[in-house]
Parts: sequence; C-alpha cells; structure tokens
Amino acid sequence: MRRSIGLIATLGILFAPGVHADPSVGAPMPTFAVNDLNGTRHTERDLVGRWTIALTMTDKDVGDDLTAWWRRLETAVPQGTRMLTFAALNLFPLIPTDTIMGQARDATPRPRWNTVWLSRDGSFARSLGLPEVEMPWIFVINPEGRVAAAVHERLSEAALRRVLAAIPSDP
Repeated sequence: MRRSIGLIATLGILFAPGVHADPSVGAPMPTFAVNDLNGTRHTERDLVGRWTIALTMTDKDVGDDLTAWWRRLETAVPQGTRMLTFAALNLFPLIPTDTIMGQARDATPRPRWNTVWLSRDGSFARSLGLPEVEMPWIFVINPEGRVAAAVHERLSEAALRRVLAAIPSDP
C-alpha cells in the first residue's frame, strides 16, 4: 500500500499540469514577468509584434552553449528578427542580487542589456514550465506571441536549420 501511494504521488508530480511542460509549438508563450539587465520589466506581451528568438537557460553552466548559439544565429537570422536571452535561473539565495546582476552585465555588452531578461529566483523558469537542466532551449516566437519552434539541444547544424526554418526569410 505504501509503495502504491508513493508511486501515485510521483506520477502526480510528473504529470501535473504545467510541470516541466516547456512551451509547445503552436501555443502562446506562458504568462511571465521578468526584468532585463537595465531593470526594465517585461512580460509575454512584449514578444508580440515581431519574430523573436529566445535563447533560454535554466542552469548557470549553459552560458557557453548559449554563446555558441548566439554567434551562429546573429549572422544567420533574417534582418528584423529580435534575439533575446532568457536567463531563467534559480540561484543560491545568499548570493546578493547585485553580485549576480554585476556578473551578467560584465558578460554582456552594454547595448545588449535590454536583450537579457534575467530572473535569479526560479520564478521565470517556473512560469515557462522549464526544469533546471544543463542544456539550452531555443524558442522561435512568431509576431502573435506563439511558439513557432522549440529546440532543446546543443548547437548542431541540424538544430540550427530547424530554428531558421521556422522564421520566414522576410519577417
């Protein structure tokens, strides 16, 4: 009996609505609120109006993978496509927020501070329905704010083609 209750509880957690259910293709981006490195507040409504690629990390050790993706995409995406970094992290609470923001700003050229949307308390990742893993997500979001493509892997030519194929050549 005890084993059955444990199994049922585990299955309930695994299959509960919204748990680890990354934004799926065709669905609108989930509701969220997060600040960029300038301190400007953003919500999913800020994704409406143009094609957007959101390079998303939920683990602090994904930075190199995100940089590789960014470098390949910034020269390959059609003109007018916005690129954002979603740093949806859950960092140790005793690390001062000023320290985290300082490190993020030091790693990001100042003109791009508005393109890095960062949460350090896990709330952004929870809003997106993403678990903490050491692999990036790349979301292509259409002008209506819906997910046009979702790739969860390290950079490869095949993955890059899937991302680029989701964006019209003249967005």
